[in-house]
This record gives sequence, C-alpha cells and structure tokens, in this order.
Amino acid sequence: MKQKLLADIELDVHELKYLMDSFTKEPTQTLSELLKRSVARMQGRLDELSQEIDSVELVSLSSFVVEETVVKENEITAQEKDASVIIQSPKPVIAAAEEEEAAEEEEEEPVIEEAPLIIKKEEPKNAVLGESIKLAAGLRHSISLNDSFRFSRELFKGDTDLMNRVIEQISVMGSYKTAVAFLSSKVEIDEEKDAVVDFLELLKKYFNQSA
Repeated sequence: MKQKLLADIELDVHELKYLMDSFTKEPTQTLSELLKRSVARMQGRLDELSQEIDSVELVSLSSFVVEETVVKENEITAQEKDASVIIQSPKPVIAAAEEEEAAEEEEEEPVIEEAPLIIKKEEPKNAVLGESIKLAAGLRHSISLNDSFRFSRELFKGDTDLMNRVIEQISVMGSYKTAVAFLSSKVEIDEEKDAVVDFLELLKKYFNQSA
C-alpha cells in the first residue's frame, strides 16, 4: 500500500510541476482548475501516507510494551520460584525413600502414540486476483512518465484519475479488440492524433505479450 502511495505521489509531483510551468507561461481558468485538483489529490494521498506511518508506529509501540511486560512477568516468576525453594524445608530421608518405593510399585501408564498431524496445504484463494494485479502493474509500468502526462493531457483531457482507472480495467481484459471498444466508450478515439496512435500501439504490444 505504501509503495503504491509513493508511486502515485511521485506522479502527482511531476504532473503538478508540468501544470505549474504551463500555468506560468499561459495562465488560464482550465489550468487553474487542474492545478487545484492536482494539489487536492496529492494532499489526500499525503494524508493517507501519514496515517500509514502512524499505524506502523502504534504497532511497534504496542509490541515493545508487550515484550517489556512479558520480561518483567518472567523476572517476577523466577524470583518467586527462588524464594519458594529457599523457604521450602527438605523432606526427611526416610519419607523420601518411602515415596520412591511407592512410585516404583505403581504400574506405568501405557504411552499412546499420537498419529502425526497432516496439514493440507490449500491453494491460495486470491491467486486469480494476484495475477490480475500483476497484469495491471505490467501495463502501467510499460507507460513512461512523459507518455503518461501526454496521454493524460491529449487523450483523457487532463483527467489523470480517469486515465488510471481505464488502464487498470483494460489490464484485466482478454483481448486488444475488447480493450479498444472499452476505451472508445470512455474517450474520443481520433486516430489522426499521435497520442491516440501511440496509446493504441502500446495496447497492441501489451496484449500480444500477454497472449
């Protein structure tokens, strides 16, 4: 979870820098809205990361307290045992001998051997989910940072969240044809644009590799 947040924050930083440069050169209302949206999105992810860090610190502190408590309890128990040994008076030699004879006369109880415990290893239920996540990461990582900004700007009209959702959904589809049909339902596919042509070519390579 932390790795994904860090990766998203890194993308947000680059996107924010790009938008800020564009806004400085030519300030427009659209760029202003995109800048505000980008800042709000990055702030939300930073808050999530801060909560993750706090939860890790709480778990570490709880573990430390538990360990300290166990150590102190063990020390107290050891001291009590030592004190009981000192206070306890030794048994008379005759009484001890009689107890040993009585113990020898008692019949030994039969030892029942327990059958070895066989643990059946179950197949992980989330195997299919794990494969889907692997495919999604493969498509996402095949897009360079510069292309990601270009696709977001020219194909998804600056909506980075929409682009990420579309990429995640396309990653688990079964064919290039299905992916293109889904993409056309989300954005306008104008094959005269270089960004559209490059994005379609990237999808084609991805599905050929995963086939």
